[in-house]
Amino acid sequence: MLTEKRPVSAAPVFFRISAMNQTIRTQIHTIGDFTFDNGETLPGIQLAYETYGTLNADKSNAILLFHALTGSHHAHGHNDSLPEAGDFWQPENFEGWWDRMIGPGKPLDTEKYFIICINYLGSCYGSSGPCSIAPDGEPWGSRFPLVNANDQARAQIQVLDHFGIDRFTVVGPSLGGMLSLSLATLYPTRIKNIIIIGAGYKPAIEHKLDAFEQILAIELDPAYREGRYPLSDPPRRGLALARMISHKLFVNQRGLEKRARKGVSDRKGMLTWYMPQRNTESYMLHQGTKFAKRYDANAYIRIINLWAGYDLASFSGLGSVDKAFRLFAEHSIRFMLFSINTDCCFTARDISCFHRKLLKNGVDSRYKCIHSVKGHDSFLLEPELYEQELKAYLQ
Repeated sequence: MLTEKRPVSAAPVFFRISAMNQTIRTQIHTIGDFTFDNGETLPGIQLAYETYGTLNADKSNAILLFHALTGSHHAHGHNDSLPEAGDFWQPENFEGWWDRMIGPGKPLDTEKYFIICINYLGSCYGSSGPCSIAPDGEPWGSRFPLVNANDQARAQIQVLDHFGIDRFTVVGPSLGGMLSLSLATLYPTRIKNIIIIGAGYKPAIEHKLDAFEQILAIELDPAYREGRYPLSDPPRRGLALARMISHKLFVNQRGLEKRARKGVSDRKGMLTWYMPQRNTESYMLHQGTKFAKRYDANAYIRIINLWAGYDLASFSGLGSVDKAFRLFAEHSIRFMLFSINTDCCFTARDISCFHRKLLKNGVDSRYKCIHSVKGHDSFLLEPELYEQELKAYLQ
């Protein structure tokens, strides 16, 4: 069972990073009552975050780093304790997901910049979400509202306000890239630069349908119980299947048979009588069952729906993407876009079109296509491909 979230001091906590794998501890910022875009208000809302580097005297060196779909705020160093996440905080979460990009002399240089990474509202890694305890003493479960991009932007800006940071740079890989656009439309005077990796300004229709298939996989698991399952007995099979559906988008499927480990098995006993017949089946089953141990099904529905429901034109209140881009130009927000040639979530063609559309509307935009065999997850698996361009742009 998840433990109740702990109150923390309102005083900001700063870390000077001096060595790799330094122990980092999560901080909790309490928002209190929070009204979602759908009109629902929940009490006691909290956000988990970590910081790396030191905020300078005029607070001008801040970088807000968004994490990917089911990632966490733990981007750097070593963190083997997150009581607010309960059993979901598994050993694979202990090392920062972008450790090779953050630190002295690295692109996100902790001797130059103050980096903040915040766990998404609705997640299960310390921020308020379906696993959090409601006033009736039970987890919110399916009663926790669906979360959209504006909710995330309005929640995260409160952490920046907590530090007294007025203007900052944003780095947004994957889902974080879309969220950075909503942040910029709501708070255009506060954004200096936006660096987007592997994301566009809208999800493709096939990914919207794919997200619904994932939600349906969870809903059809008898253990889901309309989202009111005990955390000790979650719908692992449905969540594992949902992850398998999504994982096909994150990897480059060409050559998957060669990369998957040889041999077949169902070590977790997820199947009844059928056993994997091919190493690719065993590989996908392993990915799904591993994920189902470290993430919550209700939280996953919130986050995957956030991706599928993204609509910049609507959320910005401007009615069109072009008007949003002209707003960016008006406030001199600069962009750096990275695509990945084997990405099937946001194709290189789509992101190149995104870049041209920004330029057409007067936005200062640069574009780089990364060549990789890793697909969408390239930014996580081989950050060295992004180092030089990212460092040069920030400098």
